[in-house]
Amino acid sequence: MDNKFKLIIDSFGHDKFKFDEPISNYSALNVGGPAKLFFIAFTTGELVKIIKMCRDLRLPYFLFGTGTKMMISDQGFLGLVIKNRTKNIQTISVKGKVSRFGVGVEEALIEVDSGVSLGKFAEELERQNLSAESFKGIPGSIGGNLLVSTVLQKLVKSIKVLGQGSEIGEINSESLSFKKHIILSAVFKIKAKE
Repeated sequence: MDNKFKLIIDSFGHDKFKFDEPISNYSALNVGGPAKLFFIAFTTGELVKIIKMCRDLRLPYFLFGTGTKMMISDQGFLGLVIKNRTKNIQTISVKGKVSRFGVGVEEALIEVDSGVSLGKFAEELERQNLSAESFKGIPGSIGGNLLVSTVLQKLVKSIKVLGQGSEIGEINSESLSFKKHIILSAVFKIKAKE
């Protein structure tokens, strides 16, 4: 086994990795050959740590979310493939009015991890009686869609990213760059349902 792979495996634990795992098992189109090493990141901390290690070791890596916007060769990938399954959705603040009839929510700031699917996010917004229409029926995760959807970018208040130097920062959607940033989470300003 390559020493670079061994360092990463020792850092996370052998049981967290799969060897020669077919990417086709994780892509929407069911295509893609084996990843030499495969890892699923369930927390933002794991995601940041493994990407930093890959960068420090100069180990090629490929990161994806739900697999709806990707195609990988049937020949596979000789580095580390990371599936982003980060899943936190957190209400940061709520704006509303208090009257004799109770509390009326007008809008909320919701922070959501980049690995959350838009379908799951829409369900959570519905549960909180917030407007979910912009997120319904769109395949993929928050991270992948934010890179390509101007509709979603307009709803974002801020985006937490991992930069090229492995620094964590907060940017707006206008500063987002596919080449410079890995999206960790985003804060959306969501109106209450009408």
